[in-house]
Amino acid sequence: MEQTKRSYSGQYYLTAIGITALVLTLPVVSSLFFWLYFITPLPIIYYITVLGFKRGSRLTAYAAVPAAGLIMITAADIQIVFSALSLIPAGIILGQSIAKGDSIHRAGFKGIGAIILTWLVLGIAFSTFSQVNIYKAVLKEIDTSLNIAFKSYSTSPGLTPDSKAQLKEVFQRTRKTVPRIFPGSLLISAICTIWLNLMLANYLLKRSGIKIWDDFRRWRLPDNLIWLFITSFFALLISSSWLNTAGLNIVLVLGFLYFLQGLAVLTSLMAKWEVPKPIRFLVYIIITIQAYGIIMLAFLGIVEIWANFRKPSAPNNIKEE
Repeated sequence: MEQTKRSYSGQYYLTAIGITALVLTLPVVSSLFFWLYFITPLPIIYYITVLGFKRGSRLTAYAAVPAAGLIMITAADIQIVFSALSLIPAGIILGQSIAKGDSIHRAGFKGIGAIILTWLVLGIAFSTFSQVNIYKAVLKEIDTSLNIAFKSYSTSPGLTPDSKAQLKEVFQRTRKTVPRIFPGSLLISAICTIWLNLMLANYLLKRSGIKIWDDFRRWRLPDNLIWLFITSFFALLISSSWLNTAGLNIVLVLGFLYFLQGLAVLTSLMAKWEVPKPIRFLVYIIITIQAYGIIMLAFLGIVEIWANFRKPSAPNNIKEE
């Protein structure tokens, strides 16, 4: 990591504390700022990297204390408090990982581990004090929401009996599938959160003159990971329910990782072909709102293992006479 030592004024520290506190608090205060929840670690990573681990961690504590107090006062549901504060340790761990000069893969692995461990600790604490299993409570809430959605759609005017029967079958399958893929969905949400924050932190720190990692367009998964993906596909064919469920979750998680690799390949190719930024933005929107686009990008990420689309072209040293 390339970094130059700088001195910062008291106003800078107050601004940093204010920004961090707002990112922690606003998602709870108003649903309009719910999207800020996913970048909770970002200001923590940024200021720990810029100011150093000790000063950055102290700044985080100064921001977290008033934010936690405000959240406790304004939030009627303890689950909201759980969600709002659960990503703080991940930001601290990622900031420390960057300070140590860890690779992008090692930093990401630590961040994901921090989120999972924090969820586990807070979940056990919540279940102990409330006498409610938070994992089962979330699944029950999802199932209730699906049931409400089915009743809403099934009473729509103009819906034929056949369509209603098909709709009922789809919802029943969904209600059975959700509990099976919920562990993988949690892990995907942790991966997505860490990936987003690492990408944004890398961009912001680069603009501040601090180089951490190469551009994310060069990001690549270990090639040997494909064998776990293939093995998990075979597990889907086994009649054993727990092996089938484990294989399904692994396929979902690795499929999402290969989607990210495919996205990196696409970004690299569009930069290589000098595609205008408005068109790039349109391509990203089209891909993310269509399931087929996500599947195609995951397939592109897998093919990249052998095709190596991002391999630099050989220089043309032939001079014309």
